[in-house]
Amino acid sequence: MVPKLDIYQTDKGLLAVLMLVVLFTTDLPRETGALVIAAMLLLSRRLSSRAMVGAVDWHLLLLFACLFTITSAFASTGHTETAFAWLAAKGLLPDRLSILAPLTLVASNTIGNVPAVILLLTAWPNPSPQALYGLALLSTLAGNLLIVGSLANIIVAERAASIGVKLRFLDHARSGIPITLLSMGIACLWLWLLRLLPW
Repeated sequence: MVPKLDIYQTDKGLLAVLMLVVLFTTDLPRETGALVIAAMLLLSRRLSSRAMVGAVDWHLLLLFACLFTITSAFASTGHTETAFAWLAAKGLLPDRLSILAPLTLVASNTIGNVPAVILLLTAWPNPSPQALYGLALLSTLAGNLLIVGSLANIIVAERAASIGVKLRFLDHARSGIPITLLSMGIACLWLWLLRLLPW
């Protein structure tokens, strides 16, 4: 059953998004602006703080915290710099599509697209703006290949499970693989045709 639209809460959410966009245009750090808006949203007479805090997905927050802690710890070992130095010595820097596309596809679907980008950026000395643009685009698309490729996929699968819909690994892969390969192919062609990245 579809719940009735709460106009008040919808308007409140839209106003919060608008205020956040305005704050992002100021010199205030983004994280501070986001915390200010979050604090304002917590001030509610219609929803008790206990109910609001109870609605937080603590398992998901723990997953995020662990993911970024492990990624940071691994980045501090120096292994990523060593691997990157080896790639540079072999002329395999991910500053062209023939390297960047497969790298983002494999890395995103082994450790996840966000951790892959974090690790890559800790070791990549002075990537060009075009390479960063390609990395952002291709890693986002690559994360759709498998259910483990992106935290967004995992969140959707868990939310679906909570209402009785099971999204299995192979169910996702059946559509995720062809859609990802097609969208990445189109993105690579687009980046190449605009001369943002060489092949």
